[in-house]
Amino acid sequence: MERCYKFIVSLLVLTYVLVPTKLALATNTPSINNQGVPTIEAKSTTQQKKEVISITNDELLLLSKLVTGEARGESYEGQVAVAAVVINRVRDTRFPDNIKDVIYQRNAFSVVKDGAINMQPTESAYKAAQEALYGLDPTNSAIYFWNPDIATCRWIRTLDPYMRIGNHVFAK
Repeated sequence: MERCYKFIVSLLVLTYVLVPTKLALATNTPSINNQGVPTIEAKSTTQQKKEVISITNDELLLLSKLVTGEARGESYEGQVAVAAVVINRVRDTRFPDNIKDVIYQRNAFSVVKDGAINMQPTESAYKAAQEALYGLDPTNSAIYFWNPDIATCRWIRTLDPYMRIGNHVFAK
């Protein structure tokens, strides 16, 4: 038993101390360098997603609630698109510079007016909000969206939509 214990400890020491970190983090297959020694490229541990805007957890939750209400029945891409529009507005100087103020801007979103903003967010809406936050934007920088079949605002109809995702059209 003691010999087995020493053997396991020796293996652990070899694995975590003597094996170069570059080999431990490797993700690619080894290749032979010009000295005939196998080499492996290490995957960078600093390659992480970066948010396109900085928001709080409460703002992410609020954005998820907006997506839940505004993109009910839409595909996942449509949900990401709705979240991306809100984020694009935060980044646009013509709109407030934070999620909460963009969402609660007067007459901006029907879910605020009808109370659907208070619905519990769906899991897909939360994920869609996160993906938009990390830069996924299927709208190519749109700052407006609406459903042309049910929109009641005359002003929104003056915009020229350039794409459609599900029931929503998008404009800049």
